[in-house]
Amino acid sequence: MIIECCISTIEGAKAAQKWKANRVELCSDLHKDGLTPSESKIRSCSKAFKGETHVMIRPHNNGFVYSENEIKLMINQIKIAKKLNAKGVVFGALNELNKIDINVNKILVKQAKDLKLTCTFHRAFDFCQEPIKSLEEIISLHFDWLLTSGQKNTAIEGINFIKEIIKISNHRINILAGSGVNASNAKKLSETGVNGLHFTIDKTGSVNENKIIDIKNTIQ
Repeated sequence: MIIECCISTIEGAKAAQKWKANRVELCSDLHKDGLTPSESKIRSCSKAFKGETHVMIRPHNNGFVYSENEIKLMINQIKIAKKLNAKGVVFGALNELNKIDINVNKILVKQAKDLKLTCTFHRAFDFCQEPIKSLEEIISLHFDWLLTSGQKNTAIEGINFIKEIIKISNHRINILAGSGVNASNAKKLSETGVNGLHFTIDKTGSVNENKIIDIKNTIQ
């Protein structure tokens, strides 16, 4: 099971490196639930953190529907992430009915896979109206990872649904539990069989290194 830290600063990258996180999800504007970071931020954080850097590809925080111009921008952002040595990208497109936008995701996945980048479908999944159907569509689109809180505000609240989708997915996709993950619930979440735990360490700009330590100690 991996430990993934959601970061938005160089200090977050250094903390993730110091305490040996497996991966970081690099974003900007975490107060907006994460947008695509700048080239300079990707470059500096990738140098500070020697594990895998996965870059958020999200041009706005107004839902998960993207225009033609925004899709072109996202394609370019994926290319930039690869150029700056990212190992993966994180995105997810829905339509106006909160269903998986097959065509848009197909375009983005193809671009990422052509560049040999790992693809994570983010918590847009938790807004899907037909989650089981959506899970199957995400798998069929060849995403490698799914980040989810089990369609609830926090992963511990959604733990039963997380268990259900782990069973349904049957190792066809890796499940990453995120939202509200902390030392008090990390062990219980890890026992579901998830492939990883995802948590933020610098949402306010100040890094909480103890969060990494406490969670790692809890699940060891």
